[in-house]
Amino acid sequence: REGVAPSPPLHSPILQGSRGQWELWIMDKDEKVPQYKTIKRLQKNYLVRCNESLKNIIPGTGVKPVSHIRRIEHEIKQKRTELGQLTEEELLVQMDHTSQKKVKNAQELSQKKQELQERIKQLEKQLLELELL
Repeated sequence: REGVAPSPPLHSPILQGSRGQWELWIMDKDEKVPQYKTIKRLQKNYLVRCNESLKNIIPGTGVKPVSHIRRIEHEIKQKRTELGQLTEEELLVQMDHTSQKKVKNAQELSQKKQELQERIKQLEKQLLELELL
């Protein structure tokens, strides 16, 4: 019976001793955890029984490198599309300089454009690192 904490034999001196000795005896044994708490999912179809977290046992994030690369490529594609739309809006605002509001809008667009370019650079660097692994 794995789910129940073991008890010491009745003739054991630990049982006759103080409460502290009983606690030490329990701590010396591997702490028994209910079986349902020890089951972890490794992949979709694999279940593993262990007391520790799988992060401590298996290094890494658990995401397959190919999947991670594909996600980053997809995000880069989205950011580039966004960047194209921002550039288009920026050019339209530059053509029409009739009000102060549009100048502020142009400044905001250029700031967003810079942020997107930085994010794309970060993603490309991350993608390169993953492809080299």
